Amino acid sequence: MIRTRFAPSPTGKLHIGGARTALFNYLFSKYNNGKFLLRVEDTDRKRSSIENVEIILNSLEWLKLHPSEKEIYQSTQTLKHIDVAYELLKNDFAYKCYLSNEELNDIRTKAREKGEVIKSPYRDESINKLKQDFVIRLKMPLKGQTIIQDKVQGAVTVNNSILDDMVLLRRNNTPTYMLASVVDDYNMEITHIIRGDDHLNNAFRQIQIIKFMNWPLPNYAHIPLIHGQDGSKLSKRHGADNVLDYKNFGFEPEVINNYLLRLGYSINDDNIYDLINNSFGFKLEKINKSPSKFDIKKLSNMNSIFLRNQPLSNLIEIIKIKYNPCANTLKNIEFLLPELIQRYTFLSEIKEDLNWLSSDFSSDLSKLNQENLNLVFEVLNILKSSNWNLKSINENVNEYLNRNNLKMRDLGPVLRLILTGKKNSPDIFKVIYILGRNECIKRITIDR
Repeated sequence: MIRTRFAPSPTGKLHIGGARTALFNYLFSKYNNGKFLLRVEDTDRKRSSIENVEIILNSLEWLKLHPSEKEIYQSTQTLKHIDVAYELLKNDFAYKCYLSNEELNDIRTKAREKGEVIKSPYRDESINKLKQDFVIRLKMPLKGQTIIQDKVQGAVTVNNSILDDMVLLRRNNTPTYMLASVVDDYNMEITHIIRGDDHLNNAFRQIQIIKFMNWPLPNYAHIPLIHGQDGSKLSKRHGADNVLDYKNFGFEPEVINNYLLRLGYSINDDNIYDLINNSFGFKLEKINKSPSKFDIKKLSNMNSIFLRNQPLSNLIEIIKIKYNPCANTLKNIEFLLPELIQRYTFLSEIKEDLNWLSSDFSSDLSKLNQENLNLVFEVLNILKSSNWNLKSINENVNEYLNRNNLKMRDLGPVLRLILTGKKNSPDIFKVIYILGRNECIKRITIDR
């Protein structure tokens, strides 16, 4: 069975790049009837926070990327990481390094000057065994090459001579990410590691642990990173700080998932797929090798298209959940929404757009002259005695305009401003009808 994992670190929030990685893992496992797992890599106690853990979990919940099993916290697996480090040490695949920080910095400086990697003098020496101040390093192969058959990048080769002896256990006996990640993947029986290509260099080092332990090799798929429109690494200036910011902006989770899918995956249509409820034929071979560019304008446009194509009942359900409007307001929203949704980017716009429905609403009419106010008042006076339905309102207003040689452009803007406080509003006849005779007269009378 295919088993994938998403392994975020709570040293930060969940950003767009991480969300895409989670999505790709989710879709690949789902399409192959496998399992999608979540591992919170919280071993960096100084920089990790419970708040960030909650943000990550809430972000995945909002995107509906639900793991197949309960999440695992890396910090609970520390003893297993340590056991593997000492097993490697016992089998001479690792060694104790007693270099002080000063000595290490000196060796690092000299190695860089020569274009070499760091090699500890303790690699092949069995001295200072009684000293307690040491780290455990992996013995990287000195000769030959390591080849990774990556599902995205293809065959990637590195000379073993450039791989440094990475630290497995620190001086305080805590495991490094490089060790913990490999051990956890093995214990979780991960078959496919799908992650950003900034981890490709790590893979060449981590694969040595797998070989030394005689564990099965996972399949690797390293995804190119997401860049901003300017070609630089995606950052806060290109959009939101984290995934939940997009929720607060008003984006729909289905849109975020569909846009992320198109960031680095070959799709030849503009469909917005139901990625959660329907099966999507996700294949690793269709992931692009080149970086993709994040475009907030394209994302916004996709959100507006999604809203326009949604059944009215779906949108009403979202509005009910988000805003819990009273029965009368909900009835008016249902009446106006087919027109309004055609010009919305975010469904959240409806809250401010329809604030004129409140009986407490008042608009600033200081810029209107008395002539404009008189015109509107005359029109509303005519409507006092008319039947209160859309057809009658429309006919009576147009009859008045024709009789007085006026156009709707002479009346509409003023009427909109008085009744809604906006230059743009739903169809003005619908506004008049919804507000009712008394409320319309009240709003113009108060301001005369």
